[in-house]
Amino acid sequence: MKKIATVVLLLLIFGTARLCFSISLEDCIRKAIKNRDIIKKFQYQVKAAREKERAAMGGFLPTLDLEYSGSRIRTRGSYGDTDFQNFSGVTGSSSHIPTGSINFSGDLNDTRSYSTFSATLAYNLFRGFGDYRALKAARYSTSAQNYLLSAQIADVILGVKKAYIDALRARSHLKVSKAAVDLLKKQEADTEVKREVGMITRRELLKVKVELDSARQDLLTAQTNYSKALDRLKRVIGIPYSSKIDVEDIALREINTSSFERLKKRLLEQRSEIKYYRMLISSLEEQKKASEANYYPNIGVSLSYTKFGDDFDMKTKDEGMDYEALLMMTARWNLFNGLKDYAGVKETLYRKIATERELRELENELVLQLRNAIDDLVVAKNRLKVAETALAEGKEHYRTTYEAFKSGIATTTDLLDARYFLTRSENQKVDSFYDVQLAIAQLQRVIEADQNY
Repeated sequence: MKKIATVVLLLLIFGTARLCFSISLEDCIRKAIKNRDIIKKFQYQVKAAREKERAAMGGFLPTLDLEYSGSRIRTRGSYGDTDFQNFSGVTGSSSHIPTGSINFSGDLNDTRSYSTFSATLAYNLFRGFGDYRALKAARYSTSAQNYLLSAQIADVILGVKKAYIDALRARSHLKVSKAAVDLLKKQEADTEVKREVGMITRRELLKVKVELDSARQDLLTAQTNYSKALDRLKRVIGIPYSSKIDVEDIALREINTSSFERLKKRLLEQRSEIKYYRMLISSLEEQKKASEANYYPNIGVSLSYTKFGDDFDMKTKDEGMDYEALLMMTARWNLFNGLKDYAGVKETLYRKIATERELRELENELVLQLRNAIDDLVVAKNRLKVAETALAEGKEHYRTTYEAFKSGIATTTDLLDARYFLTRSENQKVDSFYDVQLAIAQLQRVIEADQNY
């Protein structure tokens, strides 16, 4: 019986453990990259760009065309001698035909079938290097889409880090609220003891109870905030809301911010959005050159084979041509097409220049983001140092006040104030610490560091 009870207890323990599992930041990032539809969208855009690249490769390959045609002609009607003369090439009227000759009047009912099958193999020898330029443009476009995908992944990673840090912040505030309630419960018990012996009045006890009720309300709010933060994290990583998860304590790797120029150089070299625009500009440059290929002659060669048949099933003709084989080389040079080619080249050129201006705007904006991220990190670190000092002082202040309260030197109000200062300093320490983590995460995104997931 004891063994059965032990097994049941273990099953309950492990079953409860499975209901809530701890998930690391790295696991959240991997799940988000795998699950988020926004990343899948950009992955399919990369696949589409690769198919365009494959289509551009077709310019270097021959083309093979097969064609079959069949026709059936049926002629019905009647004709006279004049019609016959017209058909046979005899001129004049029927009066020129000798008397007693054959009567050429009659009915016409004729059905004839024709069919042809042809195969044409063609290869372009020269198109002004347009195919080569179009292929390079497609490859640059594929690279640009890959960098756009990397930028989106970096944004998702930053979103996961923020949601994870917010969940940790909410959990820490929850712990502080629980500690505040515990301290007030202890003070309530001590106050009741003192009231029983007549050391304090009932009014002092009620003051503690009111403060305890307020702390319990704050605890309920903290519990709700933590639940909401976990739901937000589940949304960001793409798992069901019914999943029971908990977060692990983290401390992101700090970045040396002593050299702004070094970080700026790294930003301009590593940021995916900048690489995207650079590849896009290169693609537009190649597209412009591909459009300029229309100014050059077009030279191609083709080999075709055509078979003729008497019926739809391609039976060999009894008379006339049976098949035809043709080898042909063509050279075509368009001299004027209404400035269409000129306008196409200019349109691509202007789009390239506009994209270059976008790149400059982006670089300036990202440099500003870098400055702001560094400033935010410096401020957050300084605030954390002050908060740590304030927390140590708050703990010491509460300890000494509590000892004085037990000795009857400090009042209930003094201890309540000490508890309030301690709770406030703990919450400030929590906010300052996670503000540092957020600032580090933001700086990592700006220079696109630690994205190997």
